[in-house]
Amino acid sequence: MNAVQGFIADQRNPQKEIMNVLRTWVLDMGPHVQEKVSYKIPFFYFYGPLCYLNPKPDGVDLGLVQGKSLSKEQELLQMKERKTVATIRFHNLAEAAAHEEQVRQILNEAAILNQYLHRKKIKK
Repeated sequence: MNAVQGFIADQRNPQKEIMNVLRTWVLDMGPHVQEKVSYKIPFFYFYGPLCYLNPKPDGVDLGLVQGKSLSKEQELLQMKERKTVATIRFHNLAEAAAHEEQVRQILNEAAILNQYLHRKKIKK
């Protein structure tokens, strides 16, 4: 069991269930996705910080590090008063499952953006 799995195992339900599902979706993007506990929560990296899972009393936030730069067509991303990070809050497992396809599309878009920004930085 790695640090992220341990972190999730220590959570209460429904947060534990939601985090396990979201973690699976992130890791399904491929073997290059890395996970570790940073800032006391699970973070996922793909050409830099990609997203994080943050347990809240009423659910779990999936935070997209480059959320501001993502398309808003899915209408799930909430910027609130943040400059770059956007989040999606899931209150229960059924809510997460109902948005699975949209979340996977957002994650893929975020991964493509991270890879693009990484390559752009290298060319400088």
